[in-house]
Amino acid sequence: MQYDVAIVGASFAGLSVASKLGGSTLLIDRKDIGSHQTSACGTLVKTMEEIGCENSILQEFDTAAFHVGGREIDIPLYDRYCTIDYKKFCRTLFRQSSADFVKASASGAKGGKIITDRGNFKARIIVDCSGWPAVLAKSVDENYVKGGMMSFGIETEVPFEDDKLRFFIDRKIIGNGAAWLFPAGKKSRFGVASYAGETNLMQNLRKFTDNHNVKMGKVHGGYFCYSLKRPCVGNIFVAGCGAGQTLPLTGEGIRRSIIFGLKCGEIIQQVIDGETSLGSGMRVYENLVLKYRKRYKLLLKMQEMLPETSLWKIRLVARLLSFKPVEKYVQKMYEKI
Repeated sequence: MQYDVAIVGASFAGLSVASKLGGSTLLIDRKDIGSHQTSACGTLVKTMEEIGCENSILQEFDTAAFHVGGREIDIPLYDRYCTIDYKKFCRTLFRQSSADFVKASASGAKGGKIITDRGNFKARIIVDCSGWPAVLAKSVDENYVKGGMMSFGIETEVPFEDDKLRFFIDRKIIGNGAAWLFPAGKKSRFGVASYAGETNLMQNLRKFTDNHNVKMGKVHGGYFCYSLKRPCVGNIFVAGCGAGQTLPLTGEGIRRSIIFGLKCGEIIQQVIDGETSLGSGMRVYENLVLKYRKRYKLLLKMQEMLPETSLWKIRLVARLLSFKPVEKYVQKMYEKI
């Protein structure tokens, strides 16, 4: 069978693309849908509401706390954030699509076919949402994945209740990076990330959890790419982390993956309906994504400056954000990135 669209990757970006498609669609992932969480799963409440996935919300927040050098500064949030149940989110969004699902490991694309360990699958339009490895895009352009432009993070979920999203700039825990504590109902997600892509973070995470008198549980995580790249390679659309759509500095990837995924799906549906050509659709998608380059570069510059910035200066920024008018303005600007 030849599909209209085949998508590799059934997470935030891939499911968002599929949710906008009315043609014959195939979703391919090496794991069952919703079974392989690598994200801290924190995002805006209104993002979940806009895509009909508010049933996956575990906890909502109107306050974030910045911990800088051992001092806590509370930041009132203009728009509420939330933590979500990854499995429930994925399965809810999947039900909004008409896609078939195949559990398989993809290794590349060639001649309108996706090559997997369960055979080849043909499709008129191919979308790579495979995450940072960008397995399809890399099979077309071996230089597509840039190892020097990735962060790495790990996280553990343990019994611990709280009422704020917490972010930590603590160089005793990690030098070039940050830590977070995201409450999710009866449990909380403790994580650390290295902007330099260091992968040996178990001791850092253990030090962080020990500081809160909790015992580390099962650990998950991985790389995330923050270098916004051309989102079309050959005849392949790329969405999500593989296209570098995760934000620098904050590491936020869910919202951008969903937004770009939805736009990608809308454009592909126009191609399927004959309203535009594949080439024109790819150009529209590419222009849409790349117009954010300057904003990404601004966050990247801030990320690069952070390890060398004095803690008192970071605290000063946090205190400014604690004033509601300032936070409202900054959050509205941030949400436009």
